[in-house]
Amino acid sequence: MVEVKFQQPIDRVVTIGLLSSLCIVSNYAMLPLWNVKLMDTIVFVSGFLYGLHAGMAVAAISWFVYGILNPYGFSLPTLLAVITGEMLYALSGSLAKRKFSMTNGPGFLSAQNLAFGVVGLFSTLAYDVLTNAVAGWLFYGSVMYGLLTMNFPIPMGIIHEASNFFLFAFLAPVAINSVKRSGFQSALKRGRKEGLRNVI
Repeated sequence: MVEVKFQQPIDRVVTIGLLSSLCIVSNYAMLPLWNVKLMDTIVFVSGFLYGLHAGMAVAAISWFVYGILNPYGFSLPTLLAVITGEMLYALSGSLAKRKFSMTNGPGFLSAQNLAFGVVGLFSTLAYDVLTNAVAGWLFYGSVMYGLLTMNFPIPMGIIHEASNFFLFAFLAPVAINSVKRSGFQSALKRGRKEGLRNVI
């Protein structure tokens, strides 16, 4: 198990805030790429490294801000659906850390990379089924219609699932290793001590 422990409550707040900000910024930056999002991978990594509750907080904060301030408009029921769906990635990350004590295999193309990709694929499929079913029921009065429009006439669901397969397989292990090796929590602790010295 590789969950990173927070030394102080403020560390949790800072980390969740930074990861949520990264999700929001990446969503705006990737708007031209239909249904390709870094946010899902970031939420997964959050759940993997910091636990289910931290990952869920990142998912909720990110979608709360982006879901209200986005060019596609705002709908409260849809927002609640995507927040719930996004939390599936936090759950996947939290469960994955129980299975994988190491964050990647001996090579860039390893069984563990493939496993992360498969986790991303099925997590995304669950997200897409949930959110499209809710959208179909809300706007068309038909869950089935919502599921059919997931990939027709434009295969938005397939794009989302395929892109997340590769992002989870290759980016997530790199991100997890980078955080572990960077001493991020140590940096937070040093920054807190320096802040106290400045106050004194």
